[in-house]
Amino acid sequence: MNSDTPSLADLEIRLAKLEGQNRRLKRLGLLFLLIAGAGFLLAQAPRKPLIAAPAPAAQAASYDTLVVHRLELRDNAGKLRGVWTAADEGPLLALYDTAGKPRAGVNVTADGSALWLANTAGEPRAALDLDADGPRLKLYDSAGKTRIGLSVTAVGPGLTLLDTAGKPRAAFAVVDDSPALGFNDATGKPRAAFAVVDDSPGLEFYDILGSKRVALALTDDGPALVLADAAQKPRAALRVFASGPGLDLSDAAGKTRAVLDVKAEGSALALYDTAEELRALLGVAQLGESRTTSAAAVTLVGKDGKVIWRAP
Repeated sequence: MNSDTPSLADLEIRLAKLEGQNRRLKRLGLLFLLIAGAGFLLAQAPRKPLIAAPAPAAQAASYDTLVVHRLELRDNAGKLRGVWTAADEGPLLALYDTAGKPRAGVNVTADGSALWLANTAGEPRAALDLDADGPRLKLYDSAGKTRIGLSVTAVGPGLTLLDTAGKPRAAFAVVDDSPALGFNDATGKPRAAFAVVDDSPGLEFYDILGSKRVALALTDDGPALVLADAAQKPRAALRVFASGPGLDLSDAAGKTRAVLDVKAEGSALALYDTAEELRALLGVAQLGESRTTSAAAVTLVGKDGKVIWRAP
């Protein structure tokens, strides 16, 4: 027998993985090392003069192509204010303040492109990048740790909040058109989640190992509470449907072994074997139109499904 008790569908919060030490921002650190350089190479390509009749007057030489490996921008005081160069990983552009600290930059690599903003100490505090997974916005604290991440990937948009250790602690996402809010402990393991799946809200709780142990859901049939063991096997389910309340108990293999139901026509306790075949039934049925009297009965069933004893 398969229990008709619905369990909360698994909905993993598949947010795009936020790196504690952003790999791309490390690459952007190359910009900070490009302040000192060995100059640049320059090659000039003259443009062909226009030919017309009558012959034009002599014109000053002009050029429309400038070829460089590194270009530096300096202010009137000779301070470096910008660097534009072609590094091995791709083109890099950095802008500096009057103290010589990098404050903004753009780079393009084989993985994608990125834009970053830094504080007065030259430490990145915000970054916007785009790679094969999709766009991401990251905000960093004064220690350079990612604290907020906003992303849009193939599975949907997501917002992640991280602690001072760089561990994700809270996440809000829309996955497969289903919104979900999750909370992690200090080790990064999920401990609680709230989601709406197929228009049914649900609440889940996880143990210290990250295994789902409790699920509370409201389905079209009614509310249900499911308790699971350490192996995440549902062991007890409490439900209230239109037909009445009920309790299901299952073994370690997930087989239904006992069902208690209370319905308008009466109540019953059914016991099942390991094959989920009914073996014993205790019930109390209401009698008469007024339902003022009741009758109790006990039924035992053999492995072949035939009744072997009944009382009365």
